[in-house]
Amino acid sequence: MFHWSARRIEAHVKLCVLALQMQRTAEIRTGLPWARIAHALAALKAVRYRSEGRSIVQRTKIGSELADLLKKLGISVPKQLIALTEAAETPAAA
Repeated sequence: MFHWSARRIEAHVKLCVLALQMQRTAEIRTGLPWARIAHALAALKAVRYRSEGRSIVQRTKIGSELADLLKKLGISVPKQLIALTEAAETPAAA
């Protein structure tokens, strides 16, 4: 990253340290290496379906390994259905 002001350089370093602390905390809580944790978390996605003016957002299925990992990390399982939107009805042309 290229930052030119001292404030931005300091903020970038702080974010990097925070990310490293989060990784180490996850490794300690689960007893797993970060690469395995990241791989398991990568399986969790939000998928958007659009059909006939409706939009549905739902998460992918959570396997037993991922469920156990989320529990160890103290993260609640996301709802299956995240969002549902209906198309707004347009008035008929007169």
